[in-house]
Amino acid sequence: MDVDPAPVLPASHTAGTPPPILPPSPSPLRASCPVKYTAVLALLDTGVERGIWKSAVDAWLTLEHATGFQVSGKALPAGGRPGAVSWWVQRGRGTTRIPAGLDAEDEREDFYAAVVSWWLSVNPGWRKEGVEDAEGFETRGLIQRVGGDLGALPSGLNGLTSVLACLAWWYRVAKVLEGAPSWRKLVEDVVWVLNEKHRAFVHKRAASDALENPTSKRARVE
Repeated sequence: MDVDPAPVLPASHTAGTPPPILPPSPSPLRASCPVKYTAVLALLDTGVERGIWKSAVDAWLTLEHATGFQVSGKALPAGGRPGAVSWWVQRGRGTTRIPAGLDAEDEREDFYAAVVSWWLSVNPGWRKEGVEDAEGFETRGLIQRVGGDLGALPSGLNGLTSVLACLAWWYRVAKVLEGAPSWRKLVEDVVWVLNEKHRAFVHKRAASDALENPTSKRARVE
C-alpha cells in the first residue's frame, strides 16, 4: 500500500506544528469541487505560504468552476513535460507527496529548468515573441495581450492543473520563503493566463446567451 509520508515543508516551518495551510478560496467554489479536484486542492494547499500562490490557487479554482471541473478532455502536450507529472498522474493525482527524486539538489535544478522549458513550449507562438529560452523568459517574460488566443492552454485536470502542481512542488523543494525569483515570475504569468482564460470564457458565454435570447436582451434595453 502506498502511504503518504509527512510533506516536505518550507525552511520556515516549526517542527511539531501543523503544516501551513493557505487561507481558503471562496467556500462555495471549494464546496462544489468533485472528489478528484479536492485531492488536487490538498496538494496545492500544502506547504506553500506566499500570497501570490493564494492568487494562483484562487484563479485556478475560479476557472475550473466556470468550465465545469473537467476530468478529461484536451491536455497539454506531453513532449518535454517534467517526469514528476507522470509520477503524479500514475497515482491518480491523489497524493500531496513530492515526486520521487526531487529531493536531490541536482535533480531539483533540472526540475526547475524543465518546468520553465515546458511552460514555454506549450504556450502559443504569439506570446513568445523574442523569447527563446528560460533566460529570455526571466528577463523579458511572455506577452500578455487581452483577447489573445489561449486555446493551446486548456483548463481541466489534463491541462493547466499540471502546471500548478509543478509550481507547488518547486516551491516546497526550493525552500525559499519568498519563493525563488524564477518561481515567482512563472507563477505571475500563470495567474495572468488563468484570469485571462476566465475573462474570455465569461465574455464568450455572455455573447452566446445574448444570441440565444435576443428578445430578453431587447426587453432590457427598452
